Amino acid sequence: MVFKRSPRGSAVLLLSAVFITLGIVGSSQSELPLLYLGVGLLIYYYVSKLVLELKISAVNRLQVARDLPARIDEDEKADVTVSMINSTFLRIGAEVLDNYPPFCRLSSGTNVAIVNIPAKGFSRLGYSLSTTSVGTQKFGPLRLLVRDIAGLFFYERDIDIQSRMEVTPTGGEIPRGALAGLALATYGGAVTSRRKGEGFDFADIRKYQVGDPYKRIEWSSTARSRQLMVRENSLETQLNVMVALDVTETMAYGEAGQTKLDYSARAVASLARYLATRGDSMGLTLLGGTDSSQVIPLAHGRVQVTRILRTLSGLTFAPNDPRAVDTAVRRAIAFGNIKGRALFLVITDLDSDVDLTPLRQLLAMKHEVILISPYTPLFEAHGLKGLDQVLYAVNTAHQRIARRKLLKDASRIGVKVFDVGPKDFFPKIIARVEDLRRMGGS
Repeated sequence: MVFKRSPRGSAVLLLSAVFITLGIVGSSQSELPLLYLGVGLLIYYYVSKLVLELKISAVNRLQVARDLPARIDEDEKADVTVSMINSTFLRIGAEVLDNYPPFCRLSSGTNVAIVNIPAKGFSRLGYSLSTTSVGTQKFGPLRLLVRDIAGLFFYERDIDIQSRMEVTPTGGEIPRGALAGLALATYGGAVTSRRKGEGFDFADIRKYQVGDPYKRIEWSSTARSRQLMVRENSLETQLNVMVALDVTETMAYGEAGQTKLDYSARAVASLARYLATRGDSMGLTLLGGTDSSQVIPLAHGRVQVTRILRTLSGLTFAPNDPRAVDTAVRRAIAFGNIKGRALFLVITDLDSDVDLTPLRQLLAMKHEVILISPYTPLFEAHGLKGLDQVLYAVNTAHQRIARRKLLKDASRIGVKVFDVGPKDFFPKIIARVEDLRRMGGS
């Protein structure tokens, strides 16, 4: 809270002092008006201060609330309403500034206004926001600025209203194109594995063996070959996919709404919907600090998709942690409801030092491990010019040293790494998933 004298107030105080001095030291009767003027200005100065202090007491008793949706999709608009209730007998005129999140854009209305709050009444300020990034968006304090009539003094107060909005990735288009639709069209049919068993798609005909069910006897082939022949179908496979998503600070690199984490969250949302249509199971764990390392156990269906989307909508960045992978792997094994083999999709940019050796443990347990790495230059290089481009090249060169080391570590322990950019993020993930399905699933 700030109560200050404005430059205009300082000028009025100085003028009153000058006029009073001239009126006192003047020897003639003509200087008396200057004395009266100086005294009048001084009285007006202190009366204005007293009136503003009364308004300040009313401002400090204001009841302020911010109304907004708790969760929206990233392609929706959020309507925000700020209500100010005045319970005193003084009318309050104030300049209001509502600090909305930095990754939101003003769509309609205004977050800055001069409002008149009547005595024993209320006023409202409304506006709409469009979002650029997924995850948790936190609102700042509401700032009130009150002045006296002449603008000699002003009073600033920041009202901390705890407000947050979770933005859910839609995952429909990545980005704003038909890449997701193309991937779904490519792999949208029934994808069967090389394994044979109780399926619906024809695979082969072979001789009858003791124990084969009679319902699988192929009578037309039996008649031609004069031997009992049975029909074999392709075994329909279901996948267990556990996604480990990096939410550390380096994933925030890129333009607002086009960071590596934004694209990663959209890809995970699309993957969750895609696997749900296939009847596959999916889980999610986060790579980050202790507080953000959580696990959604493997499950399937629409309810599981909702759980994953809610987790993605509440993403917040965590500090870089060398033990992030180890923590996530341990928690996934302990709480991930993993039974049998699973596909671990580790999405991390490899721009900070992390220990990848825990992935060897997953390989030893016969799980499949694929590391999907958003390549930073593909997300940041466009649009840079001049000095920004030079500084970016220097920073990227430093990051490549750490990245090259991690790539060697991943190769040494037998983990496949695929670099992805904004245009091929989701299709590459789907390609890896369906390749595993053809090899027999997990």
